[in-house]
Amino acid sequence: MATRDDVARLAGVSSSTVSYAISGRRRISEETRERVFAAMRELDYTPNAFAQGLAGSRKGILALNYPLKDEGWTPMEVRYFETATAAARERGFHLLLWPNAADDVATLTALVSQQLVDGVIVMEVEWDDPRVALFSERDVRFVLLGRNADPSGLAYVDTDFGTAARTALEYLVDRGHRDILFVGEARFEEGHGPMVRTISELEACARRFGASLSLHNGPRSYATGRSAYRRLRDSGAATTAVITFNESATIGLVHAAQLDGRSIPDDLSVVAIGMGEDAAELAPPVTTITPPVADLTDAAVRMLVAMIEDHPLTHPEVLLDARLVERKSVCTLG
Repeated sequence: MATRDDVARLAGVSSSTVSYAISGRRRISEETRERVFAAMRELDYTPNAFAQGLAGSRKGILALNYPLKDEGWTPMEVRYFETATAAARERGFHLLLWPNAADDVATLTALVSQQLVDGVIVMEVEWDDPRVALFSERDVRFVLLGRNADPSGLAYVDTDFGTAARTALEYLVDRGHRDILFVGEARFEEGHGPMVRTISELEACARRFGASLSLHNGPRSYATGRSAYRRLRDSGAATTAVITFNESATIGLVHAAQLDGRSIPDDLSVVAIGMGEDAAELAPPVTTITPPVADLTDAAVRMLVAMIEDHPLTHPEVLLDARLVERKSVCTLG
């Protein structure tokens, strides 16, 4: 099946020019328009009618490919959707949420072949992510909101989770904590990029600082936090602090500790990586290391629009720091 890029190559124009010839949204010469239509006829190319109708008088459609999970979406993830939608709208594009599984290559291939969208923002990037090869082979314009194992040559925007992990551990060590539990997500075993980078950095920093670090990974659920707390309590370990990277588990752990009569932060300090403003609503409010969501999605949309409009990318690799927000969930040991 011919694509818009195939038409562009045959006509000797850019892909955006093909779009303008079809939609009439920008003035182009009659000669260029005729070359485009001739190439379309030769390749038997038919533009996607749904995409044209949805785009209306706007520039086009961007897709946010975020794999759907059994646990649903957290408030922080919804924040990504909201800010990405706003960033796309500011640049004249619609944003389509595309929530199929990352490894569902058959569905991805079918959707890409329909040419529904002008470009894709890829979220929840895995260490060995099949979407990278698929979109590259299909000449789909895409930007990673995250990184795979080897992002060289790819356009990406990501939070520096290695630095976030190091900041969390140093913050606790500076306050006298040496026996620390990390509560993460089971997606670590699946090669989830942020979780892999976080755990790798935590283990390296723990060795460097002489701290003891134990791990508890599980689904994104309150139950994971409760089970992590029970395991900690029953082990008899001298753990005084917890670093979490699992929004629902953070809430479950805090509540389980309090129901067991333990004080946060006097008996157990907590720092949450990747949690948003909801952490301020807990009792006590939890100290967080929070990704700059609006900056991340704005940069990703800006890069993708530049690709679509055939502008050069001056900075195709963007790595942003998460921000430490101190609240009331960490104590200093005497």
